[in-house]
Amino acid sequence: MGPIVLRRPEYTGQNRCWPCTVANGLVLAGCCLALVPLSIPLSLFALLAGAGAIRYRGYLVPYTPQLTARVRQAIASEPARPRAGSLDLKDDEELGRRTVETLLAEGVLVPDGDRLHLEERFRGAWREEMTRLRARSDEGLLAAITAATDGTDVELLEADRPLFVLTGSVGGEAWVSRPVVIAEIAAERALGVCVPDMNRRDRLTAARALRSFLEYCPVCETPTEETRPHLCCGSAPTPEARSGTVLVCPACDEALYRFLDD
Repeated sequence: MGPIVLRRPEYTGQNRCWPCTVANGLVLAGCCLALVPLSIPLSLFALLAGAGAIRYRGYLVPYTPQLTARVRQAIASEPARPRAGSLDLKDDEELGRRTVETLLAEGVLVPDGDRLHLEERFRGAWREEMTRLRARSDEGLLAAITAATDGTDVELLEADRPLFVLTGSVGGEAWVSRPVVIAEIAAERALGVCVPDMNRRDRLTAARALRSFLEYCPVCETPTEETRPHLCCGSAPTPEARSGTVLVCPACDEALYRFLDD
């Protein structure tokens, strides 16, 4: 048997999962109440010891993270998937950098100190396109994706929140939500008007990056917010899942873009 770890920083501090903390607190309270008829000092000792475990370890019940992960997997009604995929299946960092340079050169992005913002003409064209696409059915968006992504197989996964599943002809797959589809197709079309010399491949790459400038949700027009995801301690512990600020629509509860930490 290995040594007992008294502190678990991966489950405390900023990493603390409050739903699990509350659940363990309720278990502790129930156990202490059950001990009261037998011995009040023993009940108080259990309370102090249990509270210390929850404070310094994040949980009291052994293997809470593992149990939580299994429960989440058992009750999940949909397969795990990224919530802010992209129509641009080729995640080419070098092409992405060149595309941003092109957007700056063409005036689509305008520097303002150490920040960038959208040029007003493009901003207006993008919002107009999003308004048009918003009125389309999921089947209508499916057709728009097919037209914008040559050589990509697209199918609609109907669930409580529809997802568009894209599979590239030479590999690559993405699960893309309706808000992201609307934002990227609208950006690609607006770029076709504002930067007519840019080819479609580059426009799709640019559309992925331009999602970071969304001020309103493409579906409901609620102002977007930047937040850090708070994951249950039973969630996937991958660096991608635990790092970065996410641009979200608080009304739709949809991730629109993930800003990766340096």
